[in-house]
Amino acid sequence: MKVHNTKLMSLSLLACATGLSSGALVSWGAVGTNIQAGDILESGSPFLAVNGGTDTAILTVGSNTFYPSPFTNAVSGGVSNTGNGGFYSPSSGDVNLDAVLDSHTYISGANPSGQGTVTIEGLTVGNTYEAQFIGVGDDRGCCAGRVQFVDDGNGNVSGGLTRGTGDWVVGTFVADAASQNFYVTGETDPGLSGLVIRDLGVTAVPEPSAAVLCLAGLLGLMVRRRR
Repeated sequence: MKVHNTKLMSLSLLACATGLSSGALVSWGAVGTNIQAGDILESGSPFLAVNGGTDTAILTVGSNTFYPSPFTNAVSGGVSNTGNGGFYSPSSGDVNLDAVLDSHTYISGANPSGQGTVTIEGLTVGNTYEAQFIGVGDDRGCCAGRVQFVDDGNGNVSGGLTRGTGDWVVGTFVADAASQNFYVTGETDPGLSGLVIRDLGVTAVPEPSAAVLCLAGLLGLMVRRRR
């Protein structure tokens, strides 16, 4: 779902570090459990919020408006989704978040190695984003112990999100393209109940002192080469 118009910005070519990646690297925080309304991201500005189920209601939690938008594809197996009801019983303290938790999208017919792809579009290159993934909420006896993971395709994998305990995790990345893929994997029909993306704005540039040191090092190398 695209929320903002794509807008590219020029990036400074002066840097001390080198190296290119095929996609933005994601830094994962610790997995949270028993999600409450106060755990939903509020930093920066709203960019995207998704209810993984098929319920047509638009649900607002804090400054985030959740739109129903299940997975659109899977590497293997088919994509299935649910409406609200009968999956997750604990309360988050917010009736709208409870509805998000009580619905989800899951990758079916691909046990035990299904993989779902979540593509975030309309990103601004150079901006920092926080992505909060809310694991499938399902505390039924059949499914409460199932675990799913989220990764960026570059080998950076989140901690495990257990279905029965209302788990969630936040990944932070600096957009290097207008879109970013995330991959959801795990045992027995992995999936998500919700997703929140917040735009933190332009990544801070190095402080003047750091930039001066970097430039001084480059000039030093040039002087040595001339000798």
